[in-house]
Amino acid sequence: MRKTGAALLTAALFFAFLLCPAACADGVRDGLRLAAGQALPALFPFFVASGLLIRTGAGAAAARLLRRPLGALYGLPPAAAPAVALGLIGGYPVGAATVADLLGRGALTRDEAERAVSFCNCASPAFCIGLAGLALTGSAQTGAALYLIHLAAALLAGLVAAHGGARRETGGALRPTAPEAFAPAFCGAVQSAAQTALTVTAFLVVFSILLRLLLPVRALLSGVPGVEGILELTCGLDRLAGCGIPAGVLLPLTSFLLGFGGLSVHFQVRALLDPFDLRLRRFTLGKTLHGVFAAAITALVWRLFPASLAVFAPVPGALTPSAAYWAAPALAVLFVVLFPFRGGKKERDTV
Repeated sequence: MRKTGAALLTAALFFAFLLCPAACADGVRDGLRLAAGQALPALFPFFVASGLLIRTGAGAAAARLLRRPLGALYGLPPAAAPAVALGLIGGYPVGAATVADLLGRGALTRDEAERAVSFCNCASPAFCIGLAGLALTGSAQTGAALYLIHLAAALLAGLVAAHGGARRETGGALRPTAPEAFAPAFCGAVQSAAQTALTVTAFLVVFSILLRLLLPVRALLSGVPGVEGILELTCGLDRLAGCGIPAGVLLPLTSFLLGFGGLSVHFQVRALLDPFDLRLRRFTLGKTLHGVFAAAITALVWRLFPASLAVFAPVPGALTPSAAYWAAPALAVLFVVLFPFRGGKKERDTV
């Protein structure tokens, strides 16, 4: 059944690319503009920084600082500290890229990597303040508040998604390496960052093409806010800016999309971790919970302390849940349940 679904999706994409070359070309241009104008300027420095922290051993200070909470709350070793710290502040998908680097160097086991990646991927503060704050609500303070809620929701989601793993596998799984000198570490970090940046750019381009191809479907769903954000986060938030929905709906919906990250981010993470044959059930569960928790906290803050958000948001209206309010979370949960992305170990054909 899964192979049949994959074949149908492949055929649909092939004919869509073949029959709609103009839309595909526009999508490529959109994706490259998004990568060059927004994504890479914010992400590339953190890709380099994560590589340097791991290769030179400079992340030891963060490991010592986070050793106890990581072990007590998430069952993770101190070696996971750079991934958690950078994942919370660096933006999508810096956390996953750091986990992949740590796993490749033997600092994390596969089980630890699966649990760490379930909650160490967040939107950056610049993204939340600049797009979710200034562009969407006209206020940097609102964006900062949403970012703090975003962090709290990620840490809460990790308590669920990262729960129940083994503390440390034994045997030959661990291959710790000695810290490198700065010059070779810098060269390796830049090369690794370039590969990750290329992966991010490729997925942004592909999902921009899909958004162009889905224009007729998006027109039919134009009354359901947040649909584009399920596919690609930046485009989805940009579309929300002109929806005119009340702040009591807009802010929780924005929080959900920030936490879920969009399918483009999900596939970027999958591409980074696929060489290690990791199961991504925890990641998919973690991102869905991240979005749900963020939306719930935002709605609660709005109801209990409306001035803390409303005073900064020039969008009028009160909290009025409706079918549209739950549309994006429902679509995301439906995707998690039905789409064969939750994964397991890769199937191997036998003869």
